Amino acid sequence: MLIKNTRILGLRLMVAFSVLLPLSSHLSADQKVPQVQAANTSISWDVGHGVKMAFVLIQPGTFMMGSDVDGHDQPVHKVTLTKPFYMGQFEVTQAQWKEVTGQNPSSFRDGPDADRRPVETVSWADIQTNFMPKLADRLPKGLIPRLPTEAEWEYCCRAGSTTLYCFGDDVEQLSEYAWYDANSGKTTHPVGEKKPNAWGLYDMHGNVWEWCSDWKEDYKPMEVTDPVGPPTGVYRANRGGTWYMNHIYSRSARRSLNEPNTTRGGNLGFRVIVTEK
Repeated sequence: MLIKNTRILGLRLMVAFSVLLPLSSHLSADQKVPQVQAANTSISWDVGHGVKMAFVLIQPGTFMMGSDVDGHDQPVHKVTLTKPFYMGQFEVTQAQWKEVTGQNPSSFRDGPDADRRPVETVSWADIQTNFMPKLADRLPKGLIPRLPTEAEWEYCCRAGSTTLYCFGDDVEQLSEYAWYDANSGKTTHPVGEKKPNAWGLYDMHGNVWEWCSDWKEDYKPMEVTDPVGPPTGVYRANRGGTWYMNHIYSRSARRSLNEPNTTRGGNLGFRVIVTEK
C-alpha cells in the first residue's frame, strides 16, 4: 500500500530529502527484495512542542537470523523481509514519552540530561495502550507506529553484518557502540552518544532492553518470510542488552523475554517502527 497524501507528509515531516515518496517507491521494479540495503534516508517530525522523533528508512532484504554461540539464539535461519519501513533512529526518550502521554514512569529521571535518556520502567502493555495510540494521532494520516518484530529488530541491528555485533566480533570495541556493565556507571545514558551502526541507528547494543512485538518462541530450522511470532504466548521478546548486563547480552542475535503486562524496570525501554496502513 502507498502513502496517498504526500502533500500532508511534506507539510508535517521535516525530511532529509527534497520530496517524500511512498515507501514502496524507494524500490526498483526488478529489486523488490535486495540483499543489501540501499543508502539510508532519514526523516523526523515534531510530536508536539518541538519534541521530535527521528527515523531511518529501512529497505527490505534477506539475512541470516540467530546465532550458534548459545542455545538461546539457535538455529541460524534465513529470513526475508519484503516491505520497507521506518525504524526509530534512537530509543524512545523520556521527553518523547512525556510529550505523548503526559507522564514519566522512568527510574532515571533526575538530572539535566534526563529528557534525552531512554524512557524505561514501561511494560509491553504500557507501550501498547498508553503510548502507541496517542502517537498515532500525531502522525500523518496513513502511517501506523508499532513495536518492531524480532526479525525487523535483528535485521536493523545487524545492518548487513553477520558477526556477533554490528561492527564485528571484537568485544574490545563494544564500548564505542554501547552502554553496558563495563562502562555505564550503573545507569542509563542519553541516546545517541555512542557510534551508530552502518545504517545510522544508535544504541542497538546496550543502554536498555527493547521490547519487540513478538511472543517469544524457539526458532525453527527453515526459511521464513516476514515472521511475526506465534499468535499467543506467555512472554514477549526483548532485544539489545542493557546498561547493567555484560557484553554477552548485547550481541545482535541475543534474545531475552519478559512477561508483557506487569514487568517494568529501569532496564526496559523500546523504539518505534512506522509503517503504512
